[in-house]
Amino acid sequence: MRQITFPNWLVWIDQNLKWLSIPKLPLILTIIQALGVCLVMGKPIFIERLILYPNTVLQGEIWRIFTFIAIPLASNILVFFVLWFFYDVMIWLEGTWGSLFLTVYFLIAWLCTVFAAFLTNTPVETFAYMECSFFFALATLNPNKELHLFFILPIAFKWIAIFIAGILFVVPLFLNSGYQQLNLIFVFANYLLFFGKDYWLRFKKELDKRKLKH
Repeated sequence: MRQITFPNWLVWIDQNLKWLSIPKLPLILTIIQALGVCLVMGKPIFIERLILYPNTVLQGEIWRIFTFIAIPLASNILVFFVLWFFYDVMIWLEGTWGSLFLTVYFLIAWLCTVFAAFLTNTPVETFAYMECSFFFALATLNPNKELHLFFILPIAFKWIAIFIAGILFVVPLFLNSGYQQLNLIFVFANYLLFFGKDYWLRFKKELDKRKLKH
């Protein structure tokens, strides 16, 4: 497993704000998603009541800043695989980080997603981006962990993460969607805040090595 140098503010939270921790967060989020699946499969139009529309929130529908978390990634048989995989990723992160770090990671993702929606006046119609941020964290901490595609072909998480990141960040460039790009930056702020310092230190270390060679 890769060793990460976490930022000082996160170490401070770990030492002083342990009460922030949400016990059983992976189970809670999975149950919320499962309830969303049941609601949408039972009455597909209900999904409109879950979407975060900034304008309607300002008109009093406050629940939308929470209910978008229940929007399922799929509404067919694949959703059970998605829920299982999401729960597995969350459990692994909780076991590696502890409940507090996982809670902070989730809260930053949620707050930044809501903030981006109001900043760009863009509705949030999926929980998928936040789910991807958890997977990116797992792929960074354990890049060689494997998923067996179709239960046969082993693929390292780092390659899956690179493929997903390519789709998420490259496609908006071709679509020339400035709001979409800004949204992505905020949605994945949790990943940048958690791992940015480590990437910078590794980059700086590599620069120092090259300077010594010359």
